[in-house]
Amino acid sequence: MFQIAMIEDEEHTRQEVERLISREFEKLKVQDITTEIYKTAEEFLEVKKHYDVVISDIDLPGKSGIDLGRILKAEQKDICLVFLTSYAEFAVDSYVLEAYQYILKRDMKERLPAVLQKIYQEKQKESQNFFWIGGVTDQRKLYHKDIICIRKVKGQKYVEFVMVNGAYKERLALHQTFEDLKNPSFVFVGRSHIINIDHVDRITTDAVYLEDGIKIQAGAETIQDVKTRIMEYWRNVE
Repeated sequence: MFQIAMIEDEEHTRQEVERLISREFEKLKVQDITTEIYKTAEEFLEVKKHYDVVISDIDLPGKSGIDLGRILKAEQKDICLVFLTSYAEFAVDSYVLEAYQYILKRDMKERLPAVLQKIYQEKQKESQNFFWIGGVTDQRKLYHKDIICIRKVKGQKYVEFVMVNGAYKERLALHQTFEDLKNPSFVFVGRSHIINIDHVDRITTDAVYLEDGIKIQAGAETIQDVKTRIMEYWRNVE
């Protein structure tokens, strides 16, 4: 299911966005989508629900779209934010927030459908990258994008998958797990951890910090190797 949230206080804009969404996904022959409408940022935040893409006006009553974006980015780094506004001067704020897209309302008909199509295709591609764990009767699919790190369990023949929504142990060899992932966003930190580059918070001279407060101590040589691999990864992504 592809879930869209729209935060917009103007009725005619809400209707136009809904129409554009409906038309674009009908053209793509996609049926598993939902669009939920909110009139204010406060109303949206009360629901505490995850969406694939959030389309928000910037000039809202109460909290602005920019304020909402800051809250969402702090909670969900990879969320797709699409800002709508009548005023070009808000563009700088949206770029600082790393919004997925910034669209002037006068250009909405031309730009919004293409943006939604691109986000949908990227989400579909993400959903195809996963790792199976468990046996025949209790298999579990772990999506690559949700794996923060994989670490060797000390003194045991297990690895632990640390996810954005929990952790799972599996009887596997760490190096074989790395080979099976076949994903350039994963790199080794020393011999005991595989990290997902997309979940790195920061790197210091002696540690790698991941989301969820995870700290991995490492020597200077290992830190430099991790930095090099991260730079190579982002060069290839761009």
